[in-house]
Amino acid sequence: MFRVLLPAVVTAVLVAGGGSVAQDAKKDTKKADPAPKAKGFLPQNYGKLGLTDTQKQQVYEVQAKYNTEIDKLDAKIRELKAARDKEVKAVLTPEQKKRLEEILLGK
Repeated sequence: MFRVLLPAVVTAVLVAGGGSVAQDAKKDTKKADPAPKAKGFLPQNYGKLGLTDTQKQQVYEVQAKYNTEIDKLDAKIRELKAARDKEVKAVLTPEQKKRLEEILLGK
């Protein structure tokens, strides 16, 4: 019984102690970051150009400016594709629709 209980207690103590260290580290990180920065991803190959932090922030801001409209257009494209697919399926016979479902399910 002691062999089973001891490792469990040691593990619990280590996990509990490690959590407080991680929390202290998070507190220090928040104090070190006074100004909010725009976040994003650089376009492909831009990371190889040696952009300054200011340039990176400018790229992120430009991306943010367009992302809302791009998201709306993506939603419209999904809507159009769904309507198209519905019309295309309407052309099929019931047997063809059944066979298509089997194919899509991998049967």
